[in-house]
Amino acid sequence: MDGHLDVPPGDAASALAWLVAAGVDTPVDAVPRAWLKAPTARQAVSPAPVAPSVVMSPTRPIAAPVDASPLVAAATIAQLVDAVAAFAHPLKRADHMPQLLVGAADSGIVIVCDQPETAGSPAETLRSRMLAAIGLDMASCALLHRLPWQTTGARAPRGDELAAFAPFVARALELVGPRLVLALGQHAAGLAGDDMALASARGRWGALTIGGAEVPMLATSHPRLLLAQPARKREAWADLQAFAARIRGEA
Repeated sequence: MDGHLDVPPGDAASALAWLVAAGVDTPVDAVPRAWLKAPTARQAVSPAPVAPSVVMSPTRPIAAPVDASPLVAAATIAQLVDAVAAFAHPLKRADHMPQLLVGAADSGIVIVCDQPETAGSPAETLRSRMLAAIGLDMASCALLHRLPWQTTGARAPRGDELAAFAPFVARALELVGPRLVLALGQHAAGLAGDDMALASARGRWGALTIGGAEVPMLATSHPRLLLAQPARKREAWADLQAFAARIRGEA
């Protein structure tokens, strides 16, 4: 053989597949090559200049930069929600209002979640029951979502998504000024820093710095984790009891 396959252009892919299946892993030239011969000196050639370009990964959509002016101007949660709704981001859904913060904003109790839950879903139902077990509902606490829209398939949030909405979350905390925070899951607890964004942080008290003051925050398991691992419910119940005690001023 002379090292070439004469195949019609349309059959190139089939020919390549056949070669791979046959075990060919090295291209062969038509003229024998002296593999053991010392390489000859070659004149260095400067690479041609390449025009700068911006590469965006299709799995990492980039949001528009956050304009700080609406955040500073937002004097109410309603105004802040309007700013979120106007924010261009791949998670944005025109048929769903952003759920940045819902519930009693003036209650002093904020429950941080990673993202909204589908109404009536097992996770949403369990979360409501967990809060009800310590006397909380949407009239006595507020839900703060680090992502105001749900991800596709309720997958875990990515770091770039959390970072994109971080200014809105920070402004929401400044506006409501909570005295206690309960974080459901590692992504929610990560609001207090990387040390809290760990599975080992469950049951630990951390702190959020809001308006120059440190606000106590307790991390516990997310309802989705408890549904997948029911054995952890005992630990979560102990966490909820500790949070309830702090609400009553007993700890």
